Amino acid sequence: MRTKICSGCGKRIPYTATCQCKKRVRNKATEGETDKLMKSSRWKKLRLRVLDRDGGYCQRCLIKFGIIETANMTVHHIKNRRDYPELIFDESNLCCLCRTCNSQLGTKELDFNWKAPQEDEREFVL
Repeated sequence: MRTKICSGCGKRIPYTATCQCKKRVRNKATEGETDKLMKSSRWKKLRLRVLDRDGGYCQRCLIKFGIIETANMTVHHIKNRRDYPELIFDESNLCCLCRTCNSQLGTKELDFNWKAPQEDEREFVL
């Protein structure tokens, strides 16, 4: 049987195993509830609605840098999911960002002036 040396504690363990010293204890409330919600059909439908609402453009690139970015789009929670679980499905708490901008912002507040468009302000492209 092939083995490897754990880089954390130096013990010899099976090659395909993860050492006990590296296993994280996860907070069930944080991981279980919010992560399950992010895989729900409700979230997937809302995500598509927000992407459509924002025209599929990264709002940060558009407003802050004047660039139209449409690749690798994500939906960003303005007020983070952990601290504001009641706002997970609130459309006014969501905006469209490219993966780069979403990673740069992380859980920080937006660094550009953005406001969710109202129903009558939306532009529909045919």
